Amino acid sequence: MHMSSTILVSGLMASAAAQADSLESVLEKRLAGDRSGVCVAAVYIDGERTEDGAYCADPDNVRELGADSRFEIGSISKVFLGLLVAQLVERGELDLDQPVAELLSTDSPLPEYEGQPIRVIDLLTHTSGLPRLPDNFEIADPDNPYAGYTPEELLADLSAAQLESKPGERYVYSNFGYMALSLALVHHTGKPLAELLEDEIFKPLGMTRTSLSGSTVQGHAGPGRRTSNWDFHPDLGGVGAIRSTPADMTRWLQAHLGHHEGALKDALLRAGQILIEADNEPQGYAWGFIQVGDRRVLAHDGGTGGFSSIAVVDRETDRASLVLMDTTMAMRGSLGDLALHLVDRDHKLQEPLPVAEAVTGIDLEQYVGRFALFDDDGPFMGDFVVEFSIEGEELHIQASSGGQVQPKLPMVAEGETRFTIAELGLTIDFVAEDDGRVERLDFSQGALELRGKRQ
Repeated sequence: MHMSSTILVSGLMASAAAQADSLESVLEKRLAGDRSGVCVAAVYIDGERTEDGAYCADPDNVRELGADSRFEIGSISKVFLGLLVAQLVERGELDLDQPVAELLSTDSPLPEYEGQPIRVIDLLTHTSGLPRLPDNFEIADPDNPYAGYTPEELLADLSAAQLESKPGERYVYSNFGYMALSLALVHHTGKPLAELLEDEIFKPLGMTRTSLSGSTVQGHAGPGRRTSNWDFHPDLGGVGAIRSTPADMTRWLQAHLGHHEGALKDALLRAGQILIEADNEPQGYAWGFIQVGDRRVLAHDGGTGGFSSIAVVDRETDRASLVLMDTTMAMRGSLGDLALHLVDRDHKLQEPLPVAEAVTGIDLEQYVGRFALFDDDGPFMGDFVVEFSIEGEELHIQASSGGQVQPKLPMVAEGETRFTIAELGLTIDFVAEDDGRVERLDFSQGALELRGKRQ
């Protein structure tokens, strides 16, 4: 790996002589002037060649990023947990069809669906029937939502859970499930998860600066908006606790491409396999399977309150990419278009979103209040609500669902009734009734189109 210890690249500093297809030129094309103000560290692997670099969207706010800069990788942690499962299966120490109740040391009964228990494979493939988060999940600090949630609380929530579908049949992305899988491996092996990952994954791959805790670069909830790290109980950390560096993640990517001859070789091959088809989509050891051109690639993204990340592995072409972001970009696909473009230059690269010119003098009071969101099937996510308030002279939005309350975020007025958060790809269009009262709204974020009704 040839990333220098410190790299400073911005829209003003990128070399004009850079090749059109170089990593840094692609970063510049995708990010120069983007409203998010994100800084990224990126890696591109093509066979034996590795290219790496860093880029900041805002030339007036360039942050130093290098090979050993540590980021929260969020839900990419799940792929590490999947590799751990694959290694235990390879050694005959774990059976994917084992009921999770046999692994967990608890006297409380676990939920079943018409007599069918949750198996390891069901948690691994997000087909357990468990919801995204426990119904009783309470957040004391929206900026650090998992802090303080304990294994004891998880076991109690798991015992009280009602499965929404038969295990193995329906795909529902579940952080609940991956916290349960993390704890099940701890109980099954008798070792803390941090020790398991260190001994089974990090050490064999030479990932010396990767762990479930420790310092990172500063994370951001938006342009210039610093935010705290997310903390997890270590034995639940397979859901999203891992913190790593571009250098370490490069070794991990190379291993998934097959450039590893150590003790993990067979487990790495297994970890990229499809296990089941659920809802007509392939599911495996946490990796997602995305169609790029005429082939499927492995991909997974991650997002916390101040970081986003995405990794792509194309075993057929022996290429891989990684983008680590010091700003939450989850609502804009975690720059998935960039990561996919790096492994296949025919994949469309999106344009950066420029800073919008704000409209002033708008009566914001008419928009204050709570709106429930709906899709074609009824209430969105059961109880998803957005609430608008005025802070200073700006309209702020705060979303909540299932007891999880997100931070308040400022919106930019781009017209009398349109407000946006460009770095999240979010647009709100308020709709007035004939009498002038604002009782409805249209909510747009990426491919998501919802309706809102005032409560």
